[in-house]
Amino acid sequence: MYFDKQFSTFFLGSNNDEALLKTLEVSLFKSSTSGKFNSVSDKLNDFWTSNFIENVTTEQMNSENFILALSQYIRSKSINKDIVIKLLERNRNSVVKAIRQSGIIANADHCSWVVLREINNQVDFLEFKDFLLTVEYIQLQYQERCNAYKELKNQTQFDQVTAMIFSSLYACEYLILSPKSIDSLYTKIPYQYGVEEYIPVENVWKAFNHIITSANIQKKEFTEKTLALIFKGTMMPFVLGQNLNDKLINSYDSFKRMVACQIEINLYRDQVIDSYCFDLEKNYHLDNNQLKLKSSSKEPDLFSDKLTILSIYWLYRGFNSLEKSPYLIQLDKGVNFKANLEALAKTQGIILQLEEVYGIKKADFGEVYDLSTLIFTMLMIQAHFEYNFVQPFKDMARNAEMHPFIALERLAIKGFSEGKDRIPLNHAKMKDKAISMSDWILEGSGNSKKREMSRILDFWSQDLREGKSSSYGEKSFYKLDGYMFSLPWVTFQKNFNTATINTFRKLYKNRASLKSETDLMEQNLAGLLAKCKGRVYSQYEPSESGVGEIDAIVVSEDKILVIELKSTYVKISVKEIYEYRNFVLKKAAYQLSRKSEYVRDVFLPSLGLDSSQFSIHSWIVDTTLEFDHEYIDGFLKVSFEELVIILNGHKQYLSNMMDNDNTNKNPLSGYEENLEALIESVEGNTFWTTNLSLISSIQESNNASPLKA
Repeated sequence: MYFDKQFSTFFLGSNNDEALLKTLEVSLFKSSTSGKFNSVSDKLNDFWTSNFIENVTTEQMNSENFILALSQYIRSKSINKDIVIKLLERNRNSVVKAIRQSGIIANADHCSWVVLREINNQVDFLEFKDFLLTVEYIQLQYQERCNAYKELKNQTQFDQVTAMIFSSLYACEYLILSPKSIDSLYTKIPYQYGVEEYIPVENVWKAFNHIITSANIQKKEFTEKTLALIFKGTMMPFVLGQNLNDKLINSYDSFKRMVACQIEINLYRDQVIDSYCFDLEKNYHLDNNQLKLKSSSKEPDLFSDKLTILSIYWLYRGFNSLEKSPYLIQLDKGVNFKANLEALAKTQGIILQLEEVYGIKKADFGEVYDLSTLIFTMLMIQAHFEYNFVQPFKDMARNAEMHPFIALERLAIKGFSEGKDRIPLNHAKMKDKAISMSDWILEGSGNSKKREMSRILDFWSQDLREGKSSSYGEKSFYKLDGYMFSLPWVTFQKNFNTATINTFRKLYKNRASLKSETDLMEQNLAGLLAKCKGRVYSQYEPSESGVGEIDAIVVSEDKILVIELKSTYVKISVKEIYEYRNFVLKKAAYQLSRKSEYVRDVFLPSLGLDSSQFSIHSWIVDTTLEFDHEYIDGFLKVSFEELVIILNGHKQYLSNMMDNDNTNKNPLSGYEENLEALIESVEGNTFWTTNLSLISSIQESNNASPLKA
């Protein structure tokens, strides 16, 4: 058996514990292993029927990698009852953790539950029985929520346009005018589960998108007439206060219930089921048939504040590079000049972020687009919605303290008198929209500009005929039979840094240009590290097979830095976050361990250097903020953007911006001039400690800070 041979080889050079650890790492992280088996199931069966499994101890079963490997086995199509029973006899806690981490709690029909219930009937393990009862309760609660939503959906039978109309009315009534004292990223909604708690606004957007994309699809193609009838019968009674009957009011009320129900489903899946599955520090138990949470205390990850700091940084960089944009001289210098200028600065910042962090210099998705125009179009639309709908609506409703729908009526009538569309669901024929926006294309004839803008609008749109809802965070518009629809509030609130990154790295993750982008990332990293006045070896190919390319090595007088560089998208769920940690970051740590050993034992001696005279520091550098400045299997994980800021000499940019109160200044602070200073700064977490304290003080003194990204 393959894994028995691996274990025996490792055992000859070490001891039982180390041999098991190394065999687990091969099973989990060595990519070439899978090629030795016909299927994943064959690989897992080979591992778990190996002779060394018979001798694993209770203590060995506590290891993170053992639990992770067992979770993969539990998730497989066929598990051996006898193997699981033997493992339960030795360490029930670790087996329970493995079942949790397998993720099958989210799938009540998974085939492993049949085996696990058979085991529960066969043996008498109290902890195991209690765990299964807890799982059954969680699954039942989730199913009840799903059934409640299905019942509401069957009762209402909304079509997609009606769902969009109700979403837009809901945004005006409950989201745009949320209390000033509460962060605009959080809100309360009608029929909300857990009435006292504020929920992330993004959860409302996600619910809108699910309801819209899964609503009934009209078989006949939409026309101007059919759309006009829907708007006249569904939206205008609320906006104008005419012909508003009980049936329509009840229908809108049912929509509100659907939103609350769908949000609860999403939150329960993410914050209860997936958190229980993947965050092993969270423990649920039943107390008088009520679910109770016991969670180990841990430091908050401060993800949101860190993301704000990075967003401000790229905006600052964008303002400082405005003169490089060909759009600058084309901007309307009228009343919207400030908004347009900020949209352009955001565009420039996103372009710099894509190139310097992700190695992306062009927008090639099979079809090629101009990167600047692709991004600038969205940010101009965002600015348009803010200054021509969202802000006027806020001002009108708050200043007169009127009901949101009365404010909508006055805004719509004012818009009609000025020949402008001011109703809360923005819609137009795509070809008309492309014509009206074609002047934003800088080059080409009039017709070519219209065609190019049509392509761009189509790129950012979800086709409702396809019924897909996975891209709500990236795609800003809905497309239906030649018409384009958008919810101004959702577009206004969107973080286009994240949306653009996830478009490249998530929606189009298999692009042909990905390899060249990874190469550029590694070259960018080498260029930054060269500022440390050490010798930099980039994309180094070791002489020994099986080690793998080393992304960066920096050699100074007495210190060595070894870096493993990883790139991904911005995660939106607990499951995504932990699976990335367990299978990408932990694999990076495994690779970095071998590469660091190679640098110590082979690379340095090949340069005529004595390894014992050097302090070797090894980092996982990654494009996400999750698990930032945590140690993954002994290796520090830091964000690439932190290195970009520090090594560009910008680590004090935020404090200097506050002092100068001018984002167009060039607030530089000297970068670390040697490797020792860089290592001390990063491993001491100086950048985040300083700037998190600063951003906290800014937010406390001004909740509506203009720097809020």
